[in-house]
Amino acid sequence: MTYPIVLAHGVCRFDVLWNQFLRVDDSDDPRVDNLHYFKGIRTMLKAKGYAAYHSRVAWAADVNTRSSDLKRNLLRILNDSKAEKINIIAHSMGGLDARHMLFDDRGQGKIHERVASLTTISTPHEGSPFADWGLEHFPQLPNMFERIGLDVNGLKNLQTETCKQFNNNPEVKAFEAECEATIKFQTCAGKQGFWGIFSLLKGAFRIIEKNEGENDGLVSVRSAEWRPGYLKKVLDDTDHLNELGWWDPDQIAVGESPSELYNRMHDFYAAIASQLP
Repeated sequence: MTYPIVLAHGVCRFDVLWNQFLRVDDSDDPRVDNLHYFKGIRTMLKAKGYAAYHSRVAWAADVNTRSSDLKRNLLRILNDSKAEKINIIAHSMGGLDARHMLFDDRGQGKIHERVASLTTISTPHEGSPFADWGLEHFPQLPNMFERIGLDVNGLKNLQTETCKQFNNNPEVKAFEAECEATIKFQTCAGKQGFWGIFSLLKGAFRIIEKNEGENDGLVSVRSAEWRPGYLKKVLDDTDHLNELGWWDPDQIAVGESPSELYNRMHDFYAAIASQLP
C-alpha cells in the first residue's frame, strides 16, 4: 500500500481567509475541498484509496519557519497514521520548504529517513526572476508588511541568488545525492502562452520569459527542473493556478473549460500518486 501523501502548499496560499471559517484543510466534503488551494485533490485521492493530507505552514514566512512547520505537520501525520514513511507532493515554494526541512534536520531528527518521496510541481528551485524584480523595485515591501503584522520574508527565499547559494552548497549537494538512495525525487513543471496566462500574472510572465524562457506565470520550466533527470512531466497550457485545478477566464484562449481543466489536473495528481512508493 502507498505511504500517506501530504500536499504541501506554496508561499501565499490564496484560500487562507476562508480556511479560517470553513476549515477547508480538514474537510472530507468534496464540495468544501473544492475551495481548497489544492482544488478537490485531497478528497479525490482519498476516494481512490490513498491516505491524503494537507500541510499547513506559515503564510509567506521565511523558509526556515515554513520548513519547521512542515516538519511538525509530517510528524503529526506519521504519528496519527502509524505509517513508517510519507510521500510529499509540493507545489511552488512548498518544494523549497521540503528541501530545506530535509537538509536542516539531517543531523538531529533525521526526518529524511521518514520521507519516501518528494514530488515538486513548479517549485522555483533556481528562484524566480519575478522575485528578483519585485524586491529590486520594492525593497521595503517585507518591512512594510511587517509593520502590519505580516511576515512575508519568504519572498526573499525565492530570489535567484538565494536559491543558487543553497543549490551550490557542497553539503546540500552531497546530502541530496545521498538521499537519492532512499527518497524518490521527481519534478513537474507547467508552461503557458501569454494569452492563456492568468491576467494578474501576465506581467510576471514577461519578466520570467525574458530571463528564463517558458514559464507558468511565476516559475520557469528551467527553474522547476531542480537537477538533471528529475523532470518527469511538463504540463502544456497550464499556468501556476491551473496546476492546482483552478480555472481562470484566460484559459479560454486555449479552449479549455473549467470542468476539463479540473478533470485534467485530477488525472495528473492521480497519476503521480499511482507511482509513489
